[in-house]
Amino acid sequence: MLVLGMPYNVNQFATRRLFELPVAVFDFETTGVDTNQCRAVEMAIVHLDLGLSNVETVYTQRFNPGVPIPAGASNVHGIYDKDVLDEPTFMECWPDIQRHLEGRVLAAYNLPFDWQLLNQEYRKGCIWKPTQQIQMDYGEQMFGICGLVMARAIDRIKGRGVHKLEKVCLRRGIELSNAHEASSDAVATAQLIEVLLREVSQQRRNKFDTVRDFWAWQRIEGIRQEESLRRWLVSKNRPSPVWPWTDY
Repeated sequence: MLVLGMPYNVNQFATRRLFELPVAVFDFETTGVDTNQCRAVEMAIVHLDLGLSNVETVYTQRFNPGVPIPAGASNVHGIYDKDVLDEPTFMECWPDIQRHLEGRVLAAYNLPFDWQLLNQEYRKGCIWKPTQQIQMDYGEQMFGICGLVMARAIDRIKGRGVHKLEKVCLRRGIELSNAHEASSDAVATAQLIEVLLREVSQQRRNKFDTVRDFWAWQRIEGIRQEESLRRWLVSKNRPSPVWPWTDY
């Protein structure tokens, strides 16, 4: 199976024990929140070896997105046009990115957002063109690890922004000193994912014998959360957010 246009053999991970998994946690800073239109301006990759609690930042890079960075986005992450004027494009950096991602299960805090952005950036410039775009909603099997699904499963609270990365980290005493800086977010996400995996495993009474078991739970839980959120929004007379969600 090809995921994101690179070798990602699901079977090589599916039967492995969850806490023996090599993981690549990645995070983007972008020009916006619509993955069909926004571009990446910064990326960080952190290697996490589950069970050993080894967290290592292996890649951090800013990109020239080829389009102006809106003021609203710059106000969030602090990256302006002048900061990336002489930086390489995403595709110029792809060989290094691929090298740090391959051979590991991909993870992100809001996996659908980062996964789709990675897919879109890849499609826009890569010589190898995927035959079809990967639709990354929770109705599809998620062959990765999503911190947001686990956070919602454990912290059953509702409200705008209550499951943002910085707030979930704060509730668990995980330091995130420079939110919306890709490297800081990726390191905090890696630390958080290991904590959340243990919390979810305990909640499920350690029923995740293999990675396949976790993926099956993640898919079902993600669908449940999607339906629950939409019902809650309807009850508040608020419109459903554009997928993938960034504010809930």
